[in-house]
Amino acid sequence: MARYKIEAFIIRTSRMTESSRLVTFYSREMGKVKGVAKGVGRPRSRLGGKVELFNLIEADFYKKETTELGILSGAHLINDFKGISEEPRRYGFGSAWCEVLDRASQPEEPHPDIFDLTYDFLDKLRSARPEAAGLLFWSALFKFITVSGYAPGLEACVSCGTEIETDRLMISFQRGGLVCPKCVEPDEPIMPITRETLDLLDRMLASPLAQLALAEINPKTGRQAAEVVLSLGAYHIGLPRNLKSFKFLDKLTDSGKPGR
Repeated sequence: MARYKIEAFIIRTSRMTESSRLVTFYSREMGKVKGVAKGVGRPRSRLGGKVELFNLIEADFYKKETTELGILSGAHLINDFKGISEEPRRYGFGSAWCEVLDRASQPEEPHPDIFDLTYDFLDKLRSARPEAAGLLFWSALFKFITVSGYAPGLEACVSCGTEIETDRLMISFQRGGLVCPKCVEPDEPIMPITRETLDLLDRMLASPLAQLALAEINPKTGRQAAEVVLSLGAYHIGLPRNLKSFKFLDKLTDSGKPGR
């Protein structure tokens, strides 16, 4: 059994026994891995308080190459991103991000850019205004899709290369970007979007999260941009449209669908 010292986020936990938990990590060195945290529920456990959602830890991790599950033997807390769990919208979008990592990442495929993006997102989310949490999440997810190799073409028609000057814009998720009226096939599934939404999508992709956390946007435009990003995620990285965290967010009085 090999020993690994990994820097990892806790993205999912579930109870195995009264004192043990099954933990899913997202690490810089190994990508997504699963392990058992034995005795974490005992009063004097060295892991107490460290194996919690969102936490970034330095973990002592043991694992055989032939098995999926490893064993977490020790952990040093690096960052608990205090503030996320203290506000419902921040908690909801933070949980949604952990679901994205769990659902859209393959086991033991490291992706340092996604690890760094996760740190940036959680760091900005912990102190974000509640009303800015949604824009932060959808912007981070858009960046996630892009660094995964599925950046959409938003500058011109992806089929003929013609710059689209009209305000009547259409995006094809199958083709991977904007399509002009001349190139749209009969009965082709496309999504109409406004010029304002296109501008916001460009901004979400180009701007750092720290800047987006301070942005003020039109709610209707934000919802349409969120629908574009969600549809891109569903088509390209197999992301479910009905994440459990979305159900929680939809119960909040100021949430909307699908922009939340």
